[in-house]
Amino acid sequence: MLYSASYPYAQKASLCHGDLYWFVKRQAVWCVIGIIGLLIATKLDYSIWVKAAWVFWIVAFIMLVLVLVPGFGMRINGARRWLKPGFQPSEFGKIAAIFTLAWCLDRYRGSIQNVRFWDCIRFKQKFSDFAKGFLLPMCATGLIVMPIMCETDVGTSVLIGMVGLCMMLLGGVRWWLVLPSYGMAGLGVFEYLHHDPVRWARITNIGLDIQQMQAKAAFALGGIKGVGLGLSRIKEHYLPLAFSDFIAPIIGEELGVGWMIAMLLAFMMLIAAGVYASSRAREHAGYLMGMGLVTLIGLQALINLAVVTSCIPNKGIPLPFISYGGTDLCVLLVCVGVLLSIARHADTSAPALAPARRATNPFKARTLHG
Repeated sequence: MLYSASYPYAQKASLCHGDLYWFVKRQAVWCVIGIIGLLIATKLDYSIWVKAAWVFWIVAFIMLVLVLVPGFGMRINGARRWLKPGFQPSEFGKIAAIFTLAWCLDRYRGSIQNVRFWDCIRFKQKFSDFAKGFLLPMCATGLIVMPIMCETDVGTSVLIGMVGLCMMLLGGVRWWLVLPSYGMAGLGVFEYLHHDPVRWARITNIGLDIQQMQAKAAFALGGIKGVGLGLSRIKEHYLPLAFSDFIAPIIGEELGVGWMIAMLLAFMMLIAAGVYASSRAREHAGYLMGMGLVTLIGLQALINLAVVTSCIPNKGIPLPFISYGGTDLCVLLVCVGVLLSIARHADTSAPALAPARRATNPFKARTLHG
């Protein structure tokens, strides 16, 4: 499918030197690297990733800052999001944030549960519990998101922020602290977008973006059965960079609604299997990490499909496992490997969502046991 969507652009682009398989070859290299990472992650005990979480976080933060430094970062299509020779650190930042949040929320479960509403209102809350149970996970997420925002990658920033929100609520962080904080961050993003004419135009004219208009045309032309593999006309003359974030409309045009439904079912099965495996993890950190990875894959697919169907503004989020993008593919394959590791080391003797995990409900103040 990637070849079908990319060869018209490869035929014309000077970068590809007329090689129709240029994008496929590069993606194949990243795919091999990702599969090796998947196999290694599957064999390793997933707790290793939690123990090394801060190493991942520090490396990710340094790389994200280096992207903004002239001489290290690359500017492509007006955005500075890549390190030379073409690695995208924000993709690495996604899993670094998830691993670090899993470590924080597991390590300081007691502090999270000790945070009380009335103690905070009366300024009697113990600061160490407040810092460990709220400030630390918020900073671990925010300091990864900030340099990505400086790269003008709002879509990835929102994605990581939403994954962090889900993990913190699942980890028991008090909703009356998290939701207002996210509300204020949302106002900041709104102001930023309001003062950016290009991005504000995307918000106020949803569906009128050239890519979204051509995506709707592709779905309409494909209909139920599709026009046939490789026979799309939208990709050749009308839809820019169809092999990247807008590959789903080409699937819909060439293969039809049936294959689009099959793709949706495949994502749903992957997410359901990930949730089930995570719910049976032998320890709290594994549960949180697994749920974070599942949320990442699910939200990324949902945002991409919402963009190509003109439900939300264009965000620049690739379709997991299918869109062209080596770093994204490699990272997502490693995520699948970690989920398989969680499943391999699952506690099959205990019921899914054991009491120790249900006690992390952020809406109830209960004491954790185990």
